[in-house]
Amino acid sequence: MVIEIARFQVAPEQQKAFFDTFADVKTYVENAEGYQSHIISQEIEDPSRISLMVQWRSYEDHVELFEPSEAHEIFINALLPFIQGEVEVFHFNTAPTSIGG
Repeated sequence: MVIEIARFQVAPEQQKAFFDTFADVKTYVENAEGYQSHIISQEIEDPSRISLMVQWRSYEDHVELFEPSEAHEIFINALLPFIQGEVEVFHFNTAPTSIGG
């Protein structure tokens, strides 16, 4: 499995509208091939910083199937008006790894 973490900022005065919109469009992610689960949260130190963590069956399910899809376009276009600056996206393999051998 893979965890996608998207980090971005939403101005305080836009947060209610952002979270309301997210609730309306999250089904586009939830219905995607390979979707497992998600968590959306605000940073404690700076609540304008939001993280969306999505667990995917595989990296390919996210970047090769969901990202180029019409569902992704609808999802992201609904949220972009609320996001300030760039969206940082990271992917993490959830399989155990050996560090330092």
